[in-house]
Amino acid sequence: VARSQALFMKVLGAGSPLVIGRLVSAALTFALPLVLARLLTPEEFGTYKQFFLIATTVQLTCQLGLTQSLLYFLPRGGKERGAYVAQTFTSLAMLGVLFGGALWLAAPLLGRWLGDGTLASLRAPLAIYGGLMLAAASLESAIVGEGRMAKAALTYVLSDGVRALALVVGAKWGGPAGLFWAAALVAGARVAGLFVVVLSRTVPWAAPHLGLFKKQLAYTLPFAGASYLYVAQRYFAQYAVSASFDAATFALFAVASFHMPMVDIVFTPMSDVMIVQVGKAHHAGDRRGMVTAWNDAVQKLAAILFPAAACAWLFGATLLPLLFTHKYDGSVPLFMLATIEIPLWILPLDALLRAAGATRFLFAYNGVRVVFTAALVIGGIHAFGLPGAIVGGVAAEALARAGMLARGRRFLGVTWTRLVDWSGLGRTAAAAAIACAPAWVVRAWIDHHMAGVVAGAAIYGATYLGVLFTLNRLFRGGAAQRSEERRVGKECRS
Repeated sequence: VARSQALFMKVLGAGSPLVIGRLVSAALTFALPLVLARLLTPEEFGTYKQFFLIATTVQLTCQLGLTQSLLYFLPRGGKERGAYVAQTFTSLAMLGVLFGGALWLAAPLLGRWLGDGTLASLRAPLAIYGGLMLAAASLESAIVGEGRMAKAALTYVLSDGVRALALVVGAKWGGPAGLFWAAALVAGARVAGLFVVVLSRTVPWAAPHLGLFKKQLAYTLPFAGASYLYVAQRYFAQYAVSASFDAATFALFAVASFHMPMVDIVFTPMSDVMIVQVGKAHHAGDRRGMVTAWNDAVQKLAAILFPAAACAWLFGATLLPLLFTHKYDGSVPLFMLATIEIPLWILPLDALLRAAGATRFLFAYNGVRVVFTAALVIGGIHAFGLPGAIVGGVAAEALARAGMLARGRRFLGVTWTRLVDWSGLGRTAAAAAIACAPAWVVRAWIDHHMAGVVAGAAIYGATYLGVLFTLNRLFRGGAAQRSEERRVGKECRS
């Protein structure tokens, strides 16, 4: 056990409790869409995805950057930390009431715009769920900002686990209506969690201060605008497909991208930890510490996401029908296309620019970003249908990250050659690619069902780790020898 814990800490670093917590949450919630796909008809499943698409959009765009500001202000310390927490919790509570009411009023319009109009009959649970989730949006971030990674991980596990259980029970015994009302109850439980973390002194609390609130808004408002545009860019393809096709077709599109939220399980906690580490180093004037925190996050994300993408391509065609039944066979080629985006997420660029306080840049840049995303996605739909929507979204994300990488390099103050450990990324990518060959042979040799997937994945994991270990040993040994030769040469010259 001790060796396993040490290995996790070495691979995942300071973010290991958060990542492990998110992995446990994934184990608890991964079966949720699989179970619901069997309990609901494709039309009902599509309505379920639309319900949470709207609620998630509200949660991401209507926080006005307040949640994200905690990761910027709390690590910098000071007696003001409690005021920042109080200002955030109180403001989000008021925003939750405001936008919950807006969802109530907008539900009939959304129902006519998306799908077959079923959303109009869900206005009450949609308004309650959307409003309460917005009010409780900063629960985990406040704990992370205080550096309490283990408690934040526990919060993730409890929240996601209770949510998955409640939705399944609601759908089983109450049908679609029971599912949506169960979601509203879970959102209420998260609001209760805010009171728990304050009363238990897990996070500091102090009276709000007008001067500090103005300082907080100076950071958050440009970021809020950037968030609106970012969410519009990220979710544009889903809204475009939902508006262009019926609910059953949208369900195919949603199933094809079901694995992308899994990326967030690793990406978000590592990005949040990096923001805290870069913020502390920047506040102390430690440029080397900033670069180290950034590069450490990139290398760890690559070590997980490169093999994740390879396994998705290897086993996706077999796994998808097994998980969602053959009703969703049409999602398989779309799944392969969506997987192309996974390697792009090794670069936590939005998080780096947030740590730099470059919220004004993010706002302007995301304005441009959403325009060419819309053009590529709409053009792709008209030219190629559902595959075109996915390809357009992936292309837009790749172009956007190239521009942000240039701005991030300026903040770190390094050359392109030193921006990341390129040789380390190359070794990770090579190991991920080499491990595909034996895994494919084993899967084909056993069968094309679950046994073949499990055996192939086990062989892939063992091969990947072995090849990566060997390449790292060879490279580091050679690098150490060259360093020693340069040192001896300098001594001889002197």
